[in-house]
Amino acid sequence: MCAEANREQLDRVRERFTRTAEQFAKFSLTTRAEEAELLIELAAPKGSERALDLACGPGTFTCVLARRVRAAIALDLTPPLMEQARAAAARAGLGNVAFGCADAMALPLADVSLDLAVCGYSLHHFSDPARAIHELARVVRPGGRVALMDLVAPEEPERAAANNYIERVRDASHCTTLRPSDFHRLVEAAGLRVRQSRIAERWRSFDDWMRIAGWEPADAAYVETRRLMEASIAGDTAGFRPRIVTAAEPSPVAAAGDIEFLQVSLAVIAER
Repeated sequence: MCAEANREQLDRVRERFTRTAEQFAKFSLTTRAEEAELLIELAAPKGSERALDLACGPGTFTCVLARRVRAAIALDLTPPLMEQARAAAARAGLGNVAFGCADAMALPLADVSLDLAVCGYSLHHFSDPARAIHELARVVRPGGRVALMDLVAPEEPERAAANNYIERVRDASHCTTLRPSDFHRLVEAAGLRVRQSRIAERWRSFDDWMRIAGWEPADAAYVETRRLMEASIAGDTAGFRPRIVTAAEPSPVAAAGDIEFLQVSLAVIAER
């Protein structure tokens, strides 16, 4: 992807997460805390590592990582999210984290300078995820690890395309949710050896999902995304397994009239 297109994508990401920093931080620091614990547990740091959390957002993965390593670097693109991450680290009493702003396509770090690099739930916002993974591989020493977690789309091309289209209508900063096979291919193309991978599933409330993106029911983005999600119910054409919740068939995550749907994530631990 050309430099101009990447700059435009960076602007979209900054706009989206500046606009929704508070609600996104509240969601991520609570709902995704379990995923952060899982990824760092799989990465199995020994405590002596110098580590990176790329696209750290509000610090969900940073705080878990920093408790398990000697020193952590947390990089993100959006200043309001960085402030959320600094506040989360301060609340946790973590003094071993250095924060900074950076583009994932060109990390301001030396080759082979880290023991562990983590990136959670951000690849789908990158204009060139292959390049970002190469950057993570570049800064990790031989024998070091790269730990990735992100949403994944269905393997079937048509369903993956429909899945990504719905995501982009909801959020203009969304680029591509990779399929699991693409995820593994890009990791291996970066010269990394996959040591572990694990699928995780989470049922979501459509209304909450839209609120986190900054939309209310009267907003055009909300209306169109709901239309598309409802249209995908017959045959599950986008792989979300959605259903409209009713009083007769309640949901643990969504109220009657809301849509319950499934998000699938993949965690990968790779070694250089």
